Amino acid sequence: MTKAGESLYQDAKNIIRLSNNAIERAQMLGGNNDGGIRIGTSLLTKCRYLPDFWARMIEVYPDTEIKLVSQKNPEQANRQPLSDLGVVYEMQEGLYLSEFYRGKCNFLEFRQVPLCVAMSSDHPLHHLKSISFADLNGYTVLLLRRGISEAFDLLRNALEQYPEIEIQDIDFYDINVFVSCEMNNQILLTPEIWKDIHPTLFVHPLESNFTVPYGLIYALELSNQAQLLISTIRDLVS
Repeated sequence: MTKAGESLYQDAKNIIRLSNNAIERAQMLGGNNDGGIRIGTSLLTKCRYLPDFWARMIEVYPDTEIKLVSQKNPEQANRQPLSDLGVVYEMQEGLYLSEFYRGKCNFLEFRQVPLCVAMSSDHPLHHLKSISFADLNGYTVLLLRRGISEAFDLLRNALEQYPEIEIQDIDFYDINVFVSCEMNNQILLTPEIWKDIHPTLFVHPLESNFTVPYGLIYALELSNQAQLLISTIRDLVS
């Protein structure tokens, strides 16, 4: 296929995807979504708590249908946060990145997750059971760039009090960040709940009280079944 043909093919695929998304959005807003509750999932947005919640809902409403939707394009998702929310899927578990997501979704908190440090077994600090800010002096740490999450910004403010710590910004979290951390023997600031993301990175507690909200991110407009699930979860976590 020529370059022009390939470009035309990709444009056509995008048009079809956008058309399908528009139809799905119209169906959802019109209350005609009979396709069950669509939950987005990926390596970083695993369903860790939701299965227990939807199991309780199914006990009461056995006709409930759950559909897991693979979030296949993490790079696009990070460039356009939550662009598929309310279109391809209605909800996902994950970190609430307050500044990034503001006005784009609703959020139901499950818990506050401690912020920790991840490193390979070859790193000089790996032998420590927990890591203090002073331990990080002389090392480069990878941290979400300022302006995305208030929780991460507060941690950055504390780290900046230690001028010997070099902070390297990352634009977003994806598997490539974890792989790069392992390959380059770096330190990654990461939530404790992601300790299972990379098999050869080890998460150590950070000697601090910094946390990030973790819970259910859901669309501003929901199908009837999805609204019922939200109501069920609220009753269980309240």
